[in-house]
Amino acid sequence: MEGVAEEIRERGVTGTTLDDIRARTATSKSQIFHYFPGGKEELLLAVAARQAERVLEDQEPHISRLDTWSAWQNWRDAVVRRYELQGVNCPLGVLIT
Repeated sequence: MEGVAEEIRERGVTGTTLDDIRARTATSKSQIFHYFPGGKEELLLAVAARQAERVLEDQEPHISRLDTWSAWQNWRDAVVRRYELQGVNCPLGVLIT
């Protein structure tokens, strides 16, 4: 999943082919279609789901403890710091666009 996500971040969804993915991840077409019988579309959905999980994981433990105003502010600050460090390469942004 990480290799596929990196490939998509570099080339974009439409610029990434299954051959690009195979080369980056050292997998065969049969392996890809074994785990993702729906092909590229199913693989992209799996990558998007994993990236969404990562976004939520990055926000823990803050997101589980939003029971005070201070906790909300700490969560906000953590999210802003994370995305300032990350820059324009949002893990979901490339998949959405």
